[in-house]
Amino acid sequence: MKRATWIILLVIVVLSSSPRAAENGGDVWWPQFRGPNSSGLGGGKPPVHFGPGQNVLWKTAMGSGLSSPIVWGERVFLTEFDQTSQKLATLCIDRRTGKILWRRAVAANEIEKVHELSSLAGATPATDGERVYVYFGSYGLVCYDLDGNQKWERRLPLPENPYGASASPIVAGELLVLNHQGKDSYLLGVNRRDGRTVWRTDRSLFQYGWSTPVHWRHDGIDEIVVLGGDFKPNQRLMAYDLATGAERWWVGGLPPCGKSTPVIGGGLLFLGAPDIMLEPSAERRNPDKAERFYANNAARVMAVRPGSTGEVMQANIAWSERRGVPGVPSPLYYDGRLYTFKDGGLVFCRVAETGELLYSERLGTLGYYYSSPVAADHRIYIASVEGVVVVLEAGEKLNILATNKLDGGILATPALVDGKLYVRTESHLYAFGN
Repeated sequence: MKRATWIILLVIVVLSSSPRAAENGGDVWWPQFRGPNSSGLGGGKPPVHFGPGQNVLWKTAMGSGLSSPIVWGERVFLTEFDQTSQKLATLCIDRRTGKILWRRAVAANEIEKVHELSSLAGATPATDGERVYVYFGSYGLVCYDLDGNQKWERRLPLPENPYGASASPIVAGELLVLNHQGKDSYLLGVNRRDGRTVWRTDRSLFQYGWSTPVHWRHDGIDEIVVLGGDFKPNQRLMAYDLATGAERWWVGGLPPCGKSTPVIGGGLLFLGAPDIMLEPSAERRNPDKAERFYANNAARVMAVRPGSTGEVMQANIAWSERRGVPGVPSPLYYDGRLYTFKDGGLVFCRVAETGELLYSERLGTLGYYYSSPVAADHRIYIASVEGVVVVLEAGEKLNILATNKLDGGILATPALVDGKLYVRTESHLYAFGN
């Protein structure tokens, strides 16, 4: 078959097949980073009060890693790095008992260098209910069936990213899409069934982006949206054609260091674009200097209407604000409001359509926040590096329902499925439930 004909046929398959359902039998699964299409929204009535001795369904020891748990059916998937064997592993855990059902490891020829806060197992797996897909910056893409049998793998070059590879793969239609971040930077779409390249789009202008792609379907068009994140100014939010990988439209003039993942809601796309961030040690040494530094940066939180082609004009920017820009956590769209969280335990709540600030308050829990917020049953869960999970009521005024302290730091994003809360600390995976 000629290449052009093969591409046309694949395009038809991608566009005619709806995204694989995150729902099955009434349950909403958590198939990738931040759940269904990175929304952060789960189902059921998770517990408000929990901790090492309260509402624990099970607790399972984990190796080193920052990947977030994903859930499908009765299985939970995670990745880890074994310091002793220097191997990268994928874990499957029984959702009912916490028992490890299988662990599959791969050995890299060369281990990537990562920031001290990052991890060699930083990217979150993705699943379509048939297979689980994992990415390691030191190795590449690996695909297993749900019983742990390897189906295919794609060895990829080291990303050479100063913070380490942290963008997670996603399943969109028949494709697995990866934002390969580093000196050799590109957006990659492969056939989810065999790992063959369908398209590869150069992203050399955004070498050090850390944002997980988002699938946005609007006006009958399927797009992949990625936030740029190099250290240079004039970064972009880019939208690509899902079927071909071709650039469609972009929002330019963004500050460097975009780390979070955009979120979709109410016909808009919301993004947090922070400017360059100081090392935590530098902030602690001179907090006054750090405050002046951040006061002059170009960070912003924005709402964007879908573009057609080319650069998005001002009319497509629904609103843009300087206050409340998260450093790492992704925004949360919930019930017509947008929530953003900043280091120091600051929460900002806005009317999503207009950007009107409803409140900006302190949670009463200081420290750094790298985990992204998630929500279910009109409750929002946000975790700090210190291992504190604050639960607040979703609404126009701040109402803190609980402050829960776990026995380990939290950098991974929790999962919410069927009224259960799955939280990865630095050494364990917890399942909490009423």
